[in-house]
Amino acid sequence: MNKLLETTITQAQATMNQAKEWQKTYEEQIKALTENKTLLDQFYKQIKNYEYLQFYLAGVNPNQDNIFTIQARYLGQPIATIEITKDHITISTYDESNKNTYNCDLQLKNQEWNTKETMQFLNFFDKQIKPKTKINEQEHIQAMLLGEFAKNTSYNKQLIGIRPITYSNLFYPIPIILKPKEEPGYIDILTRTKVRKLTIVEPMNEKQTPEMVLANATSKAVFLLNLLHTEQGQQWYKIFGFHGRLTQHTTIKVCLAVPKQLKSKCKEFEPFELKVDTDSIEYHYMTYDTDGTQITSINTTLNE
Repeated sequence: MNKLLETTITQAQATMNQAKEWQKTYEEQIKALTENKTLLDQFYKQIKNYEYLQFYLAGVNPNQDNIFTIQARYLGQPIATIEITKDHITISTYDESNKNTYNCDLQLKNQEWNTKETMQFLNFFDKQIKPKTKINEQEHIQAMLLGEFAKNTSYNKQLIGIRPITYSNLFYPIPIILKPKEEPGYIDILTRTKVRKLTIVEPMNEKQTPEMVLANATSKAVFLLNLLHTEQGQQWYKIFGFHGRLTQHTTIKVCLAVPKQLKSKCKEFEPFELKVDTDSIEYHYMTYDTDGTQITSINTTLNE
């Protein structure tokens, strides 16, 4: 496995070196995030009490009127897109999937945020709803893991010493944009773990192999290391929730998350480390179980 991951590191680093435009993209992104944070803070105050909904910072658009794109999700499935400008907020719903999956007839198209119709829609989803059709289980797992990691107290928290990366208390899947106009990839579950380590948690499903998942996460880790070594690296480090100075040598953890039912197909491994120039990627293993609605157990070497 190590040989595959070393090759992945070499290839990912070569891709970063060849893609010259990406640094300007993230310079614009960090500027938009820091200069307009109050817009997100104000938005969060209005949605923080919705227990059953999760809100994700899905897009930062430095050169558009809608500076931020938020995605509202239920059980990890997108149900609405929210656009935030300097002056107002609008919401548009995923009408067909909401109807088919949750029997929701409420439809909004660029609806102003502070309206009765918007509140009716959000309140419809602020309760337990059993899906009528099959949902995207990978997105559901990601939502359950993020919800578990985001718990603020140790009571009933399956893994202490882990927090998801958020911005203005919104989940923040980090986009990977190497070329303009290309569809971005995302680091869906980025967390902070002991001791002051950025950690990518990558869930595995029955269609994947451990090698495939770890190689994918490795490419994401190489991207993050390059981002942290740009001129704006210290600012990104702060965005990710760290208050100290970014060290010259950076270690990013990658954790393979294996559901209990696939444990027999995926051999557990001891933590190991690979070099990326002067930095490191540290590899860990996690098994978890769910009851279909929440994470019920986690076993991992992440914080040992």
